[in-house]
Amino acid sequence: MRRLAGLTVVFCLAYASAHAQSWGLPQLMQSLAQVRTASASFTERQTSPVLSAPLISMGTLTYVAPDYLRKVTVTPQPENFVLDHDQVTISGAAGSHVFALNQDPRIAGLVEGIRGTLAGDLPVLEQFYNVSLRGNASSWQLNLSPKNMKLQHFIRAMIITGSEGQIGIIDTQSADGSDSQLSIHAGAVADAP
Repeated sequence: MRRLAGLTVVFCLAYASAHAQSWGLPQLMQSLAQVRTASASFTERQTSPVLSAPLISMGTLTYVAPDYLRKVTVTPQPENFVLDHDQVTISGAAGSHVFALNQDPRIAGLVEGIRGTLAGDLPVLEQFYNVSLRGNASSWQLNLSPKNMKLQHFIRAMIITGSEGQIGIIDTQSADGSDSQLSIHAGAVADAP
């Protein structure tokens, strides 16, 4: 009987180990792709060599798969960023600016890093970035390093962390020493049916 119990424990450990090893980039992308609609509040902390103190902004995010993203900044200054398919609209106190994403490859690369992650679209991510993953399903870190030289002059790295199919932090490190850390408040993220 003890031998049977021992074999059962070994089998369970082997199964758990195999199951843990089966999680990786394809499983993360599949988990992210299952989120069709989400909204959350955010806090963004921006640092720069030209700023004497970090700039903190807050607002809301809305995502509708696969290619609608809206970032509404409430403080310190109201601003609206909307990505609808491949059109970007930025509006604020200085007016409104509309342009096609392909007009600026640097902005396109930045936006596709975020949109590709939200959509779980690995081919899009690999078009712009070298992609690597660390961690496990409950605590993962996706590292994106730009492939294109023009994008490398704009972004040094994008590090996205999360749990399961939810993104928690998007850390964008710029080539000029600036850093933007967007914290998505997990309690506010919700899938829509």
